[in-house]
Amino acid sequence: MDNEIPISGGRLNRGRLVRVGDFVLRPADEDADVEHAIIEVGKVFRGVPKTFGRDSSGRLKLEWIEGESGELVDEDAVKSKTRLLSVGALLRDLHDSTEGAVTERVSIFRGSLDPSGIQEVVCHGDAGPGNFIFRDGTAFALIDWEMTSPGRRSWDLATALRYWAPFRNPANQKPAELLLDPWQRAEWILDGYSASDNLRLETVRLLPLNQKVQAEYVIGRIKARGAEVYEEWVDKGGIRRLDLDDAWLGGESEKLLQAWRFK
Repeated sequence: MDNEIPISGGRLNRGRLVRVGDFVLRPADEDADVEHAIIEVGKVFRGVPKTFGRDSSGRLKLEWIEGESGELVDEDAVKSKTRLLSVGALLRDLHDSTEGAVTERVSIFRGSLDPSGIQEVVCHGDAGPGNFIFRDGTAFALIDWEMTSPGRRSWDLATALRYWAPFRNPANQKPAELLLDPWQRAEWILDGYSASDNLRLETVRLLPLNQKVQAEYVIGRIKARGAEVYEEWVDKGGIRRLDLDDAWLGGESEKLLQAWRFK
């Protein structure tokens, strides 16, 4: 019998994911609607893990996808450009594949995190570096679908830009991240997506609201795991980091829009 190997990383399920052979086991308390959403999306989109039901402990059993996890800081600009163009392209593939019937089916059992109520496509919902799998330097698949829900294309893109550009409070960035050009990186993602001018502007406009809504969701989910887990997360700076990004994006929103219009 294969041993359980803990999987590092994650935020909402840190320390609760394991690999067993060719499978990933997710917590037994994972919402069933996440499993249903993965199944529906997997019917039309190649970049999602296959599902294999539940194990004897009730844990959700998913395919282990071979490849490299995303890195925010690459070795050189050429490698960064290739990666970020492919990030945009993979999100475009997800959205185009799920527009219409799949989104309608997912919306039956999965509420939207996008506060607009508009349900254009199925959003991954947490499209940051740690949730992309790359092969030969190109985005191949998306993992960790816990925050998936119907929404606007721009809502999912705003999440990707916040994490990949990144558009975050400098106090929350590592020294190497401070050397990145967030506008150039955002443009590469949107170019890979083949985003229209209107979609680009709408995505940038949504950055502060996207940060606020997702921060509230994360806080709620961590609280649901119990007081001890929540207090440990707060002690390690979880709330502080979210508050810093929230305040920074809120204060910089108009500057961001102006910079995008005239860059």
